[in-house]
Parts: sequence; structure tokens; C-alpha cells
Amino acid sequence: MKIVIFEPHPDDLLFGPGSILLEWIEKNEHDIHVVTVTDGRACYRTSDDLFSEDVAKMTEDDVAEMRINEAKQAIKFLGLPSENHHLFYFHDAEGQKYVHEGIKKAMPLIKNADRIVLPSTHNRHVDHQATHDIAIGASIELNLTNIEYFVYFIATYGKFKEDSKEKQFNFTIDEDTAKILIDWLEIYQSQAKLKWTWKMYSRYLRKIRTWTYATYNFNDIGKYYNF
Repeated sequence: MKIVIFEPHPDDLLFGPGSILLEWIEKNEHDIHVVTVTDGRACYRTSDDLFSEDVAKMTEDDVAEMRINEAKQAIKFLGLPSENHHLFYFHDAEGQKYVHEGIKKAMPLIKNADRIVLPSTHNRHVDHQATHDIAIGASIELNLTNIEYFVYFIATYGKFKEDSKEKQFNFTIDEDTAKILIDWLEIYQSQAKLKWTWKMYSRYLRKIRTWTYATYNFNDIGKYYNF
């Protein structure tokens, strides 16, 4: 299968489809592409968290460079080809400004896809919602009626609703896989500069063993809360 995964920010690949992505990679039978939509520059813009001291010296361009490099390091960590990593470089926290452009950029990447992996709609984060809108908008433009739409929801920004219960499934990981996810987290040192965020991320990966996903088809678009 050709699988195209949309991550709104560097690090969403881990906390979105990360657990099941490891299984897809292990099978070694898929052509996996990752689209990183925004550059993560707004990471320290507004937060009640406690920053490390060096954050005060960083410009947003510095933050964007750090986070884009982390996205690239994650692709290397996963063993995916660098040419399968597609960076849109849209400004973080401004996703809706780029939906039209994003659709144009996404279309050639997904035109021959078998599975598109994307965030849920009705998402509380503007960039996650924009990423959904880009992926679905491009799919509609191309009339991709015969592919699978694999939806993830990062718990901080909402949850799956009961109306699509039959579309949802749980994916359970073992301790070895959990260890890989924790090692993967170490790449995102931009997040380690946020005291409570880092603690939350680390605790989440140490604790969670079952992840919920959902799969839909083209005719489901707009019929469910999450799709």
C-alpha cells in the first residue's frame, strides 16, 4: 500500500498514528510518506508552562528550524526514506490561512495513495483542523473514492464520538513497542524545554498501551462527527 500520513506539527506523528505506524513499518511492505504541514514555530508563543532558560533567547525562526530538524530526525529514526518526507513549512498556529495552498500541494502526493492518515475533524487545535481540511479537500478534488481514510485524534484536542463507534478500533501495544515510542520522544527536545508538557508526554507514553483509531471511506465524509 501507499500510505500518506499528515502530521500537523513536528511530533504529531508520534502522538497521532505513532503506535500503529511502527507496525506498518515493521511489515516492510508499504510505501509510507509523511507530510509535515506546519513548522512548529509557535511552540513557546503562549503557554502557562515553565520554559527552560534558553527559550528566551530563541526567535520563532530558531524554534521553527529546531522543530523541522526534529521532524527530519524522526523520519530517520523510523527508517523511512528522506525523500518520502514532505515539508510544507506553513507557519504554526496559522493553518487555516494555508488550506487552499495545502490542498494544491497535497494533491500530487496522494493521487495514487491507498490509505490517507489524517487528524479528525471537529478538532480544537486550529492546525489539526486545517490539516484535516487539507487532506480531505485534496481527496475530494481528486475524487479518491476507493481508498481508506485512517483517522486519529490526539486526546488533548478532543475525542472520538459514539456516532462512528462501528468505524473505531483499539490498537494495543506491548512493552517493547512502548519503549520505542519513549525513545522516539527523546528526539523532540523542543518539547523538553517545556517542563509540564514534557512531564505529561513522558507519563502518557509510559502509561498508555491502547490507542483508538477509526477508518472511513469516501462516502462517509461529512456523515460523522469525526469525519
